[in-house]
Amino acid sequence: MAKAYREALHPLGNLGIQVSMAALENTHIPAHWHEAMEILFCLNGSVRIHVEHEHLTLQHNQLIVFDSKEVHSIHSDSNLYMFLCIHVDKKRLSVYCPDLELYHIKCRPVPLDDPKSTQYIHICQLAHDLTRLNVENESTSAMRSDGTALLMLADLIRYFSVYSLPGATAGTSQSNDTLREIITYVNEHYTEKLSLEEVANQIGFSREYFCRFFKQHMGITFLRYLNEVRISHAGRLLMNTDMSISEVMSESGFTNQTIFNRLFKEIYGMTPRESRNTSVEEKYL
Repeated sequence: MAKAYREALHPLGNLGIQVSMAALENTHIPAHWHEAMEILFCLNGSVRIHVEHEHLTLQHNQLIVFDSKEVHSIHSDSNLYMFLCIHVDKKRLSVYCPDLELYHIKCRPVPLDDPKSTQYIHICQLAHDLTRLNVENESTSAMRSDGTALLMLADLIRYFSVYSLPGATAGTSQSNDTLREIITYVNEHYTEKLSLEEVANQIGFSREYFCRFFKQHMGITFLRYLNEVRISHAGRLLMNTDMSISEVMSESGFTNQTIFNRLFKEIYGMTPRESRNTSVEEKYL
């Protein structure tokens, strides 16, 4: 799976909060999830995000939260995209909020006329302050970072969360577990000749039910998702290796060059050959 390059900043004590400055290693990161809650604060440019059937754009100085195990994908038109990334282990923060894992936090960019715009802007300002504190790297930066991060989390819980009683979201949780099982299986076997029947059997679904389930919860067909995972790996290989285009195609699990070329251009805005030439030119600049 494509990842982001991260430069760890101050580890915030023993609170279970990790802050890093990150840049996309690949402009397309297919659907994935994290055990920890993830907060992204956009430092430049913009990215397109798909999460929970929503398609949205995250702009400069905007923030978004992906709750624990929430499936999401990211696409940027530039590999120079930078963001502040905060990972939060809810269990370790139980010292402040014993039932934190029962709060589902949903924070997306909001328009200025939204009733929660004031609270959202304040949280974004705290994220900006957190970025500045860590860049300055003064003797008290780590201490001030602790406080700033906790203020952000307190406001997210207060204004952007829904409390669910234990077991109240059992059906949703089971569906999410199934999605994570599918995604994990694809990322372990994407180089192989995967079929709908094989993946459906792996999780105990019929072929027809599997197709409906995946489209309903992911918003795209399984074949489309599989090819997006493959094309993401192909883009990274073209950028970071000297493998030939045919080798990259094969290594990424593609057997049809027409589909490979068409999807690559759709995702990256250029052909594989143009991408390779661009990477070579940048290497010698």
